[in-house]
Order: sequence, then C-alpha cells, then structure tokens
Amino acid sequence: MTIAAQKKEENIVEYLLYVWQMQDLLRAADFELAAVRAFLSNDPAADLDLEAELEWFANLAKAMKNAGTEKSGHTPETQEILIELNYLHGTLIDLLKDEKYSEAFKKAQPSLDEFLKRSGNQHMNPIEAGMTALYGLLVLRLQGKEVSQETMGAMKHFQQYLALLAVRYKQMKKGELNQQLN
Repeated sequence: MTIAAQKKEENIVEYLLYVWQMQDLLRAADFELAAVRAFLSNDPAADLDLEAELEWFANLAKAMKNAGTEKSGHTPETQEILIELNYLHGTLIDLLKDEKYSEAFKKAQPSLDEFLKRSGNQHMNPIEAGMTALYGLLVLRLQGKEVSQETMGAMKHFQQYLALLAVRYKQMKKGELNQQLN
C-alpha cells in the first residue's frame, strides 16, 4: 500500500495535506520522476514499495497536467474531497447537530475569519480555509521559519476541528456516522 493510500484510509485531512505537499514536490522536481525516485530512495529505513510509490507519483503528475495545475492549484480528486468535507461540515452542524464538532468549529471560527480576511479570499469555505492555513504552517516549518504563539493558537483550533471532521468522515464512509452521534 502506498503512503497516500494508507493516509487516505486512515485520515482524509492528512491525506489531503500529503497530496498538496507531493504536488509541490512534483512541481519543484519539474515533474521528473527520476528526481522523485532519488528523493524517495534517500531514506533507506523507510519501509515502502518504491515502484508503487513512483507509480502513484506518475499518476499524480498526469492528473496535475490533465487539470492544468502544473504551476498551482490542486487535482480534481482533491477538490472533490474538499467539497465532500464541506458538505459533511454543514451536515454535522445543521442537520445532525453534532455538539462536539460544532463546539470545536466555534472555537476556530474567529481565527478562520481572521485568516480569510488576511488571505483576501473571503469566498473560501471553512474547510478549505483551515486546510490552507495548516498547509501554510507545514511549509513554514519545513522552511525552518518561526511561527508566532498567536498563529500556533489558531492552528491548534484548526487542527482540532479538522481532526474531528476526519473522524466523522471515516465514520460516514463506513456508514456509522449516525450511530456514533446517537
């Protein structure tokens, strides 16, 4: 099983963040699979099927090229998952009245509003906004840049509601969502 398949099965939010990171890796490597092979081979302790991983990267590169996202943006598959998560978000709050999820989201709402204001993209839904903010944090950490306490506080709230959303997504996919909330 590839890293992506494992993440998709275990935690949809981590999967999306992983795919976004690997899209950026492909862009940085100019879509050269030999460079990706070298990157993956760099950690001999990693327990992975190199050929399966390279096939996944080749498919991701093809999807990006087909979607015209070679420079920026995300594949249709990741966009569909974001839409599905946004629908689930609305369902949890409005229809199922999931108190635990609603409370976690309510704590993140002020920081989300601030993030949207600063990003200049007021039309981004709360799921994409939270994911984008977390991805930005990941990039900053990879670059070794310092992150303020205020930002880390906001990220904690984003992580909490998105982690719970990932759990609810997994329950939904198994057909267990209503049972878990009752």
